[in-house]
Amino acid sequence: MKIKNFQKMKTSSKFLPETAYFLGALRDGCFIENKNNYIYRIRIYQKNRRWIEKLSEIAEKLFNKKPLINIDKRSGVWDLMINSKEIYNNIINISDFPGKQEKWNTPKLVLNNNIHVQKEYIKGFFDSEGGIPHVDKNYVEPKNIRIHFTQANKKCLEELKTMIQKFDIKPGKICGPYYKKGYKSPIYRLHIHGIKQVKLFSEKIGSLHPEKQKRLFIVSKMK
Repeated sequence: MKIKNFQKMKTSSKFLPETAYFLGALRDGCFIENKNNYIYRIRIYQKNRRWIEKLSEIAEKLFNKKPLINIDKRSGVWDLMINSKEIYNNIINISDFPGKQEKWNTPKLVLNNNIHVQKEYIKGFFDSEGGIPHVDKNYVEPKNIRIHFTQANKKCLEELKTMIQKFDIKPGKICGPYYKKGYKSPIYRLHIHGIKQVKLFSEKIGSLHPEKQKRLFIVSKMK
């Protein structure tokens, strides 16, 4: 199988923004490798089908292979899955993935790249692991408007904070660790507080996630 657009070599000069977005989305993804059964798999779960379909389009453009999309009928969660040793190894290589999410720092090709690439990485990160109040369903006081990013790796949030600051957005402190039932590792959160800062995030970073796009738009019209 020939991969048309996905870079096999670690060269930042040819690093596509779409690649950065996909790596950001993988902050909530699964890397599954079983050499004995020849399984090399990337999976991303999401409740929003339209976002999974959008991510599938990006993946197909990058890898020249259409991902499988299924739904877990018990949980109502959509599952994007890519089965390919070649794609898997390329993603591992370019993402600097060490084997566990809690040890995964920001990929060097993102961290050392220009702000256009970093913008797409932040956007993908937000779309997969970010949160914003459901202003589309309930009234939220402007003072309570915020964005948060959640990860088991504190360092990647520190690096994310530094990248976000390049857009004149002022994130808060990284909070945690928090210990949640069912989680093996503690989690950390990075917050962006206040309607002014969230409006800046909407304007300068944005989202491809349909629900989060809608919420950011509503916030952008709030006073």
